[in-house]
Formats: sequence, structure tokens, C-alpha cells
Amino acid sequence: MIPVKLKLSNFTSYGENPPELNFTKFQLAAISGLNGAGKSSLLDAITWCIWGTSRAGDSADSLIHSGESHMSVEFEFQLDNHRYAIKRARLKKGGGTTALELWSGTHNLTEGTIKATQEKIINALHLTFETFTNSSYLRQGHADEFTTKGPTDRKRILADILGLDHYDKLEEKAKEKIKEIQSKLQLLEYQTLEIEAELSQKEERGNMKRLAEETIFKVEEKIKSLEEKIKNLREQRETLKISSEQRDKLSQNFLQNKKELQEIILQGKTRKEKIDTLRLELEKLKGTESELSKLKDLQEQKEKMDEIREKKLELESKFSQILGQLNLKKQKAQALNQEIEKLKMQLAGAEKPGAKCPTCGQEIGKGEKKHVHKNLTNQINSLEKELSKINFSPEEDQVKKMETVLKSLIFDPKVYQAICSKLKDLEKAQTDKEQMIKTQATLESEEKVVAEMRILFQNKKAQVDTLEKEVAALPDLSEKLSRIDQKILETEQELTKVRSEEKEARGTLGQIQQLISRTAQMEKLSRQKAEEKNTLQKTKEAFEELERAFGKKGIQAMIIEACIPEIEEEANKLLAKLTEGRMKVTLQTQRETKTKLADGERGIVETLDIIISDEMGERPYEMYSGGEAFRVNFCIRLALSKLLTHRAGAKLQFLVIDEGFGSQDAPGRARLIEAIDAIRNDFEKILVITHIEELKEEFPVRIEVSKNSAGSTFEVVGI
Repeated sequence: MIPVKLKLSNFTSYGENPPELNFTKFQLAAISGLNGAGKSSLLDAITWCIWGTSRAGDSADSLIHSGESHMSVEFEFQLDNHRYAIKRARLKKGGGTTALELWSGTHNLTEGTIKATQEKIINALHLTFETFTNSSYLRQGHADEFTTKGPTDRKRILADILGLDHYDKLEEKAKEKIKEIQSKLQLLEYQTLEIEAELSQKEERGNMKRLAEETIFKVEEKIKSLEEKIKNLREQRETLKISSEQRDKLSQNFLQNKKELQEIILQGKTRKEKIDTLRLELEKLKGTESELSKLKDLQEQKEKMDEIREKKLELESKFSQILGQLNLKKQKAQALNQEIEKLKMQLAGAEKPGAKCPTCGQEIGKGEKKHVHKNLTNQINSLEKELSKINFSPEEDQVKKMETVLKSLIFDPKVYQAICSKLKDLEKAQTDKEQMIKTQATLESEEKVVAEMRILFQNKKAQVDTLEKEVAALPDLSEKLSRIDQKILETEQELTKVRSEEKEARGTLGQIQQLISRTAQMEKLSRQKAEEKNTLQKTKEAFEELERAFGKKGIQAMIIEACIPEIEEEANKLLAKLTEGRMKVTLQTQRETKTKLADGERGIVETLDIIISDEMGERPYEMYSGGEAFRVNFCIRLALSKLLTHRAGAKLQFLVIDEGFGSQDAPGRARLIEAIDAIRNDFEKILVITHIEELKEEFPVRIEVSKNSAGSTFEVVGI
């Protein structure tokens, strides 16, 4: 990664519109200024823009300029001949929101989420925040951290730089797995002891099974014997039962027929009594036919009188109607005559002098008299014409004829009433006649039934006598059946008891078989547990190997061992430039122990010793002057930075040095400038952070940072 441009707004001590930092104008520059002016904030702006974090941690809101609600940083860089731009912004409002964009030229590479875009940036750079700050950023006071420590601490620091703590985590996981497997093995041990305790009862359970099977065999034999006995007794009982049922059936038949015979006798007596009663009734009804004949004659006489009476009543009704019509005609003729007389009187009055109008009461004039005379005359003529049309002859003739007929119809009510009174006995006479016919028919039917019952009685009496003899000839088997039933009951009770014993024995056998089956299962389980134990033991051994492999003396030592030549090569390459090839560094990872082993040979221990040699030979690090020691520290630190970046899959093209040069004397600062000058061609961009006025003058390009009431700002000098 080669920085190209940095633009920030409201970031930490910088206000809304600070200058834009263009990295293309220089290759090496010093960032100078007073403490707190905002020198390190420029580096923080780069890390926050790329990774969303800085020296202050992940809290973005704490980086926003005091009094402002938002900030933004835009950083452009070159990577593998491609130019990229990252834009990150933060807004405090509403709980805080962050925006992140990634561009390559005019192509927008931003993903749908900040997390996805962040992963895309890291994958493109092949650098995490931790890797960048431990490689590209040489922090103040850390230059001699590696060389001044003891061998053990050197290995630890190198392991931290190489990110070998991952193997420590794997070692811990391996230990946890071993502990987990050990717990399982302990549990298996307890389970195995329990299985062995149960398997020790195998022989005893076999003996118990044989005893239970013998008991069941004896009981089964007894059950067969009792079942055979019950079968024989039931067959005997069935034979006796059939015979007994035949006798009971015959006896029942006898009793039924005897009962029917008694019923025939009883019915015969009842019917005899009924016949006697019927004969008495017929005797009482002897004169009924003569009386009924007389009453029928009277009935015919009454019917004739009824006919005369009906005819007379009908004729009287018609006579009354015709007489009414005749009277109406007479009344109408009388009314017409009266009206005519009245009109004639009015006509005579109207002809007299001084006559008045009958309607209005005024005196009638001569002209009007003629009119009145004519009108009255017309009315009289009309009424006389209507009167002449009335004819009384038809009605008068009918009245005369009907009077003659009525006189010929003779009806005597007293005679009629006397006949009706006598006819009241007719219904009783008819009822008596019907009862006599019915009684006669019943008597004949009963006499016929009695004759038939005599024959039925004789037949049933013979049948009853025969059945009585047959019943007397058959023995009573109820006592024998009772004794056999008692024997069957006793035998069944004994069988139930024996079957209960069999059930109990089979239950015992079942339990024993379950135990024997469990023993077989235990044997199988024992083999499974042995296999499981063997598998767990092998797995434990494998994890123990992994524990050793992931430990400090395993893969970590191998990685460090593999990295040593690379560190040595890079450090010596830089050291050769700084010392004109006079000094050389050797990193020794093993050395002999001072004490000898049992076989007389000296042991080998893991270490990380720094051996420095020059034209005078090898000397300990502590024996070198400050300037020489500084060169060694600086070269080893840069070698470690390049190693870490290389392992991350990136090139170390951007270097930031913040080494606290204030603690160096003038020769020391000169050596620093000398060292930086020696390595400047190995990097595309180098920034040196310092606040020492004398030192910044040594750099051709300076980024001078200052701070006022509006915030921090900077100026690039020397371009």
C-alpha cells in the first residue's frame, strides 16, 4: 500500500476544512510540531478510514471534533498499480450512523453492508489493523524492545509479532480436549467396573435358569394330568346331562300335557254352563217375532201418514204463496184507483175559476190551465191503462183448486201420535230379535265346540297317561350331576393354583432370561467400552501430541526457527548499509547446557540469543557502543516489520517511525538520519514523527503541524 492523498474533516483536533495531504509530492518527510498539536492524528485518520479503529480504540464518536456532530476521512492509495479510494464518515445524531465506501478509479466497489465492504478492503490490502501497526508503525520506545530482553522474552515477543498466539489457543483447546477425554475415560472406568460386577453373576444366573426350567416342566406335567381329568369329568357330566335333559324334557312335556288336560276339563265345564245360560235366554225371547210383526204393520201406517202430512204441508205453503201474490195484486189495484180518483179531483179543481197550482200554490192562468188539464189527463190515462193490465183470474183459480185438494188430504194428529207412541217398542223388539238370532247361533257353535272338546279330552287323557308311565320309568340323575360338578370345581381350583405356580415360575424364568440377555448385552457392551476406551486413549494420545505440537517447543519453535534466517538476512542487509559491511547479526535458537548428562554429553536447550560480530570478532550485545547498539536494534526491528508484512501477504511499502528521538544525543540523532537515509530506497513512503526542531531540519520535506483556537492544521514545507 502506497499512500496518495489524505483528506479529513472534523477529525479529532482538526476542524471542518483542514488542508489536503498529498503524498505524491514527497518520498520521505518529517511530521513535526509541539506535543498535542495533532501529529499522530494524521496516522489515526488513516487507520480509522481503512479499518474503522485507531489508537483510541473502536469508539468512533470520541474521534469527532469537539462541538461537532459529524466527521469524515477520505484516503487514497495505490496498490499493485491500481488506485483506490476509501471514504468513511460518522454522524452522532440518532444513536450514531457510519458510512463506508470503496472505489477503484470510477468503479464503485462498495458492498451492501459496512462489514462486507470492510472485509473487501482487508482482503485487498492483505493487512489487518494489528499487522499494520506492528509492521509499518515503529512505535516510540520499542526499537530496542527485542534486543534488550532475555532469550525467553525475545521468543515471546517474536511469537507476538508473528501472531503465534493462535497456536497458544490451539494448545489450550488441545488441553481442554485432553481433559474432556480424560473425564470420559474415568467414566468408562467406572462403567467397566459395574459391567464386570454384573458379568461375575453369569454362572449363578445359568443355575437359576436350569432350576426354573425344571420347575416349569414339573408344573406343566401336573397341568396336563389335571386338564385330562377335567376333560373326562366333563365328558361324564355331558353324558349325564343329556340323559337328565331328556328326562326333564319328557317330564316337562308330561306336565304341559297334564296342564292342557286340566284346561280342557275347565273349558268344558265353562262352555256347559254357557250353553245352559243361552237356552234360558232363548226361552225368554219366544214371543218376540209376533210382537215384531204387529209393530211393522203400524210402521207402514205411520209412513203413509207421514207422506200425507208432508204433501199437505207442501200444498199449504204453495197456497199461502199464491194467496199472498193475489193480495199484492189487489193492494196495487186499490192504490192505482186511489191515485186516479185523486188526479180526477185535481183536474176538476183546476177547471174552477181562481184555481191554484197544486204544486206551487199560485193561481193558475188561462194558458196554464190548459197545460195542467193535459198533464193531469195523461197521468189518469196512464194509471187506468196500468190498472187494466192487472188480472186476478190465475191466482183465484189456483186458490180454488188447492182448497179442494187440501180438503181431500185427511191427517189425524191424535191417531198419528198414538201410532208413534206404540212404535217406541219397535226398536226393542228388533234388538230382541237380533239377540235371539245371535244367541241361537252362539248356542249351536258352543254345542259343536263341546262335542269337539270331548274327543280332544279323550286323546289328551290317553297321551298324559302314556307320558306319566314313561317319566316314571326314567331315573333321577340330579344327584350324580351335582357330585360330578363338585369334582370338576375342585379339580379346576387345583388347576388354577397349579397354573398360578406355572405363571410365577415362568415369570421367574423370564426375569432370569432377561438377566442372562442383559449379561450378553453387558458382554457386548464390555467389548464396546473396551473399543471406546482404546479409541479415546488413541485420541487422547493424538491430542497430547497436538498439545506438544502447538506448544512453545512445537510448531511455534519450528516457525520461529524457519523465520530466523529471513530475519537475519534482512537485518544484516540493512546493517551492512549502516556499517559498510563491518557488523553482522546471528540469531542462535539452541545452545549446549553447562552441565553434562548421564552419558557425559551436554544437553541442548531452546533459546534465542543475539550474537553480534564485527572485525574484532564476536561480542555480547551489551559490549557495543550506543550508536552500534542502536543500529542493531533498528535493523532487527525493521527486519521483523518486513517479516510480519510478508507473512500477511503484502509488501512493506509505507513506513512510519516514531522512536522518541528526543532521548538521543546529537550523535544518536545523526545515526538515526543515517539509518533512515540507508533504508529510504526500500520504501515508497517514509514518515518520521518528531517535535525536535534540530531534527526536522535534517529532512528535505516537512509536514509542520500547529494548533490554534479553530483546531489543528498543517503545512507541507520543502516541496
